[in-house]
Amino acid sequence: MEILVDTNVVLDFLLHREPFYSDARDIIAYCAKNEINGYIAFHSVPNIDYILRKVATKEKRKAMLR
Repeated sequence: MEILVDTNVVLDFLLHREPFYSDARDIIAYCAKNEINGYIAFHSVPNIDYILRKVATKEKRKAMLR
């Protein structure tokens, strides 16, 4: 199965945003275990980085996005 993971799902996971964190965690876990193929749009990476600037240093943002 292939899915397009929305920017907000990634942010819910990275920032532990409730009430959606547990669902986002499950989606990311399925992708990490190769149970599903998850993709994000190319413009999501800079958008996520921009939003994370408020809460994380440049080095931490790089690590989070990896």
